[in-house]
Amino acid sequence: MSFLYPLGLLGLIGVPILIIIYIIKNKYTEQTVSSTYLWTLSERFLKRKNPINKLAGIISLILQILAVVLLSLGIAHPVFTMPGMAERYTFVLDCSGSMQIENNGESRFDQAKSRIADIVNGSVDGSAFNLVCAGEVTTIYEQTSDKDRVLSLLDQAQPAYTQTDMTDALNYAQELFGQNTSTVTLLFTDKDYQSHNNVEVINVSAGENNSAIYNVSYTMNESGGESSMTVSANVTSYESDADLTVTLSVVSGGQTSEQTVNVTAPRLETQQATFEVSNISRFDSFTVRINEQDALALDNSVTVYSVDAANTYTTLLVLGETDEDDSVGGGFYLQSLLQSTGILEVEVLTEEEYRQEYMREGSAPVAPSGYGLYIFNQFNPEILPSDGTVWLVGLESVPSDAGYSVQGAQTLEYASTLDYSTSTSSVVRQLMSNLVMGDMYIKTYIKCSPYRSYTTLMSYNGNPVVFTTQTDYGNREVVMSLSLSDTDLPLRIDFIMLISNLIDYSFPAAVEETLYTSGQTATVNVVSGAQSIRVESPSGIINYLDTSTAQAQWNLTEVGIYTVAIDFGNDNIRNYYIYSSFPAEESNTNVTGASFALEGTQTYDGYDGTYDPLLILVILLAVIFLADWVVYCYEQYQLR
Repeated sequence: MSFLYPLGLLGLIGVPILIIIYIIKNKYTEQTVSSTYLWTLSERFLKRKNPINKLAGIISLILQILAVVLLSLGIAHPVFTMPGMAERYTFVLDCSGSMQIENNGESRFDQAKSRIADIVNGSVDGSAFNLVCAGEVTTIYEQTSDKDRVLSLLDQAQPAYTQTDMTDALNYAQELFGQNTSTVTLLFTDKDYQSHNNVEVINVSAGENNSAIYNVSYTMNESGGESSMTVSANVTSYESDADLTVTLSVVSGGQTSEQTVNVTAPRLETQQATFEVSNISRFDSFTVRINEQDALALDNSVTVYSVDAANTYTTLLVLGETDEDDSVGGGFYLQSLLQSTGILEVEVLTEEEYRQEYMREGSAPVAPSGYGLYIFNQFNPEILPSDGTVWLVGLESVPSDAGYSVQGAQTLEYASTLDYSTSTSSVVRQLMSNLVMGDMYIKTYIKCSPYRSYTTLMSYNGNPVVFTTQTDYGNREVVMSLSLSDTDLPLRIDFIMLISNLIDYSFPAAVEETLYTSGQTATVNVVSGAQSIRVESPSGIINYLDTSTAQAQWNLTEVGIYTVAIDFGNDNIRNYYIYSSFPAEESNTNVTGASFALEGTQTYDGYDGTYDPLLILVILLAVIFLADWVVYCYEQYQLR
């Protein structure tokens, strides 16, 4: 036995002091009472002759001596050494997604944490603990002998929503075992292992019932002028045969429709649930879900958001006065072609309507906002929008922020053909793909001088006629420096293909994929004009992505809906939604892992532990104080 604070034993000096005080103190107390009361009291004492009265003082002295002794020992804080009773533990905690499977309302992960806490609380003081959490990344905590510390670290541990690799965790356990082969290594997991030498595997799974839905996909169909959609999903029951009802909910244009199919799922056999949705050309989102409850809710539903719905395809088309009534080519043809794509939402304004809203007399002109594409056909808006792609068609004067200047209209002596670009750049290949490149004739064009980087698609005599550049705001810009009604361009099949390519170019998809699996890396394209990209996880964690590169990426660590908000400034924020699904591999309730072993020979050489009796001393001291108080009360009662 040793003492943490040996000077506390000086309190034992109080024992002889108590004895001396007891010897010299007056055994009687003086009280003024009537003679009649004194006579009656003396008769009562003479009759009883109670021996306890004589012992009360001695009992009180003994209790006070014991109190002084216990108090001194408590201050000195004795610690008993327990030879060979302490252990060195390494706890490896599996934090994979399957550990979130529940049994009677408690997850496997919480059960594993409770088992570890029981071992820590039941261990001898002086034992050492190593905690290794194998989650999305392996977290290794510094060894400690402080039980409260390891319990606090254990409480902070959280399960992942992904598959985990136990390699790093077991390598660290091997390192600790190599340093001391008497280390007790325990792996808390929900998997069985074929063999596991020098490691005790504690399997917290209990054959829970679970079914999962995964590999959700869809195809859009077009037949006989009617549009439809086919949705399919894989369904598996992992513990037993199951009869499941699977529901598809489709949201389109603010309306929700549902249909349900019954799926018979034999144990561990993958079945497919298939849905046919008629009379639908596009959708906002759809969810496929299993209606029955089981041990894990995270893998019972998957939501898919439409890429087309996620990206903004709203278009503002402004027609100049000279083009409003042109039904042969020009604005009318361009409007019809844009609307025929089926994906663009086109709003058309005449020059007069645009001036009334954005260029009021006596006020400075303002730019529209909130559209993905702005097309100004034979009309100069004086100031360009700061968000979205801009097309300028047939403008003889341009805004100062257009990125190029004009030198006036050029009239040719006779109709001449345009020259196609022979560049092999990726932009030219994208915009000129599928074009026949037949002869296109023009009679007039507007000579332009771009003053920043530009890409020519069609030119005349070296002068760019159809080209792309950027506005002063960094947004994509397409320039057609001719009046469409003064050329045969709208009458050719190449024009249709060119417009289709330009639409794809004008709407760079911020989000190209809306369905991922937790653990994967999601990608967002940094579209022009994006000032910031904010990502909010299903649990509400917010991150801002790096917008200095063409693409921004982040790891999906949760299951559910991620909200991606792209801020273009001027209160123009576009929201996109990405769904992160539960990994199918983690839905299986019964998994057998590969064999592993810690190299070396297990020894059982414990080392000295400690036992701290302070709590017992405090309890005994409280009991003695209570007993002494009872004796005191008895003495006072006898004097009544």
